[in-house]
Amino acid sequence: MKKFYTVIIILSLSIATFAQYGSSGTVEARSMGMAKTYNSISKGILAIGINPANLISTDENRIEFSTILPLPYVSVKTGTSFLSIHDFNYYFGGENGKARLLTENDKQNFNKLFENGGLLFGNASTNIFSFRLRSNNIGTFAFSITDFAGAKVNIPQALADFALTGNPINKVYNLDDANIKAWWIRNYSLSYARNINFLKPASFENITAGISIKLVHGYSYIGTERVNTSLQTNSSAEINGSSDMLAYSAFSSQLGVKYDFDSTESHSNFSPFPQPAGNGIGFDLGINFKFNEKLNFSLAVTDIGKINWNKNAAEFSSFGSIYVDSFSDQNQIDSLNDQITGSGKHIEGFTTSLPTALRFGSSLLLDNQNDFIPGSLLLAFDFNQGFNELPGNTLRSRFSIGTEWKPGNWMPYIRTGFSVGGVDGFNWAFGLGADAGIVAFDFATSDMQAVVAPNSAKYISVAFGSRWKF
Repeated sequence: MKKFYTVIIILSLSIATFAQYGSSGTVEARSMGMAKTYNSISKGILAIGINPANLISTDENRIEFSTILPLPYVSVKTGTSFLSIHDFNYYFGGENGKARLLTENDKQNFNKLFENGGLLFGNASTNIFSFRLRSNNIGTFAFSITDFAGAKVNIPQALADFALTGNPINKVYNLDDANIKAWWIRNYSLSYARNINFLKPASFENITAGISIKLVHGYSYIGTERVNTSLQTNSSAEINGSSDMLAYSAFSSQLGVKYDFDSTESHSNFSPFPQPAGNGIGFDLGINFKFNEKLNFSLAVTDIGKINWNKNAAEFSSFGSIYVDSFSDQNQIDSLNDQITGSGKHIEGFTTSLPTALRFGSSLLLDNQNDFIPGSLLLAFDFNQGFNELPGNTLRSRFSIGTEWKPGNWMPYIRTGFSVGGVDGFNWAFGLGADAGIVAFDFATSDMQAVVAPNSAKYISVAFGSRWKF
């Protein structure tokens, strides 16, 4: 079980790469600059993973692709739902080079930080390669290879309370909110989109539909299925409780992860294309309704499917009673640790869903010629709803608005937007884009509050990338 925490730390620190993924995960740089408002405005290869119907771009470029040159599409976001930089420095940074002695008021304030959950998360992605070919006769085809890594760890308030107050008499600590989810997966996606104007009413100018079929390779997974654990102190300061925990993990053999219960030697043999620990098939379905040159609506369901993890898979479980009457007895402490973290064994495999999400968006384009706007101004609105709590996804709805303004032909794109809901609550985003004809560059952050008020920031994000157009 110790491997759970080790690998989570490794994943959280090493995720240096992410694209469109889940309802709340990180996205490519253009969309991130608009607060992840992407459902109706992502076109061409930027629509992969969002809405395959939008592969049919309105521009005149037949071929579009992205790779590691001149800039790979990379996106990273990490942070907590409860701890700002100021809080971290106060409670863990010490005072005058020495450990800070917390007052009772400090302990109460620290405990309050966990009232709505102590979520730590990191999401990242990179687009290794994407290619799109548009045909005027038979539709648009696209292929992409995208890596995703993510970790979500929820620390229950009871754990922080126990660390601060110890074991006062008649105190109950409920650890049911403890949750861990972390993985690294790769999507090989083949997409197709075309006009379906034979179905359109007279009031629509154009309707497009698209589908993506994904071969999913999973390289690592850690996840708790249930945690029903509680502790209670009695009048003699003894601890009684019960534990009921189930968790799964799987790792590619080339990652060299060794389980504590397995005496078999394991060595790391990392490569850019490691042997997967799990495989799956996924689908994206989308449709786009264009009313006129300015207004359109978009609807999609993404990542429909599952992953079957059947290589180096393990189950961790615990079930039984807990009793401790002496914290100086190492045997009792070890027994308590084993009851909470569980014992492990190899299993044939297990199955997880993909981060399925429903997406809806609309956009309005204003320009200088008809709307008295200097240059062009794109306004967009989005709604995203995830159907599970896997990394990059959440059951909490997310709403966002975003804008993209290009003041003139030789001016950069200026992007900003606001997002509420999802995993990270409120976000103010900002980004810039430059189009040099055959190549376009994008840079963004979805957390401008971390730039203007770093001490109060809880999240940090950055994204950049480039794509070629011919």
